[in-house]
Amino acid sequence: MDLSQPSIAIRERTMLEIFDLTLHVFRDHFFNILLLLGINAVPWVAVDLALVWGKGEGDLRVELELMMLLMISQSQVGTLLITQYLGTAMFSGRPTVTQTLKSFFAKSKYWIWSHGVVRLVLPVLVVVGWFQEPATFLVVLMLMFALGVRAFRPFISEVLLLEQPAIRKAKSANGLTLARRSKDLHKGEVLGSCFMGGVVGSCLMLTVTSFFFHVDAAMGLVGGWEQIGFFLYWPISGWLVAAFLATFRFLYYINTRIVQEGWEISLKLMAEKQKLITRDDY
Repeated sequence: MDLSQPSIAIRERTMLEIFDLTLHVFRDHFFNILLLLGINAVPWVAVDLALVWGKGEGDLRVELELMMLLMISQSQVGTLLITQYLGTAMFSGRPTVTQTLKSFFAKSKYWIWSHGVVRLVLPVLVVVGWFQEPATFLVVLMLMFALGVRAFRPFISEVLLLEQPAIRKAKSANGLTLARRSKDLHKGEVLGSCFMGGVVGSCLMLTVTSFFFHVDAAMGLVGGWEQIGFFLYWPISGWLVAAFLATFRFLYYINTRIVQEGWEISLKLMAEKQKLITRDDY
């Protein structure tokens, strides 16, 4: 890992500059991001389909509503591999998918609690599967709470996977735990970034979905409300946008560290220390 040559220039950026950088990073790493998204999200999609199938008693709109609510609930946990990949790619070029998977599974599994329970991913799944009738209202209430937690603590995936703080104080050498680190990091303007991300993500999902349906109509494929395309285009668009927002969130996390912690200067000092250690070894 060469700290002196990050793949992304470490400097403070505005919100618009971060969105612009997100487009470039997403384009440059599109294939690996797409592959990791498939590995990470397909199991969730399969579970969601099994749970919502038949809930609407033939009304695809009801089933799609539940499907999209589940997708929104799982959007962060379903893009953890992308976060792991981007964090490694910052200083190690282009890690392979295999390397990313090995790094991810070697990390703490506390994300199961953090996302699955605290952010209500698993409880929402239980509610959808338990009730015979579509419990849309209850799912929306739970999702609103979960989105509130995510809005005030958006960088939990980055902290868990990339910084790896101790979960309990007893296991921390310097007293820095996940709770303390999360509290310190989220003191800045994180709420505005979540709001803008939601607005941009919603507009982008409508655009991508409309594009799919437009191409479908032009080519006469499987579109229409009563066809499988209805259940295909919206979820695909949603997960693609989730991958884009995961990239944006990672870059905003980097920018937040630069603004709050002077990470740009710290990184330069660590890079010089790395050079001195390498020189001494020779």
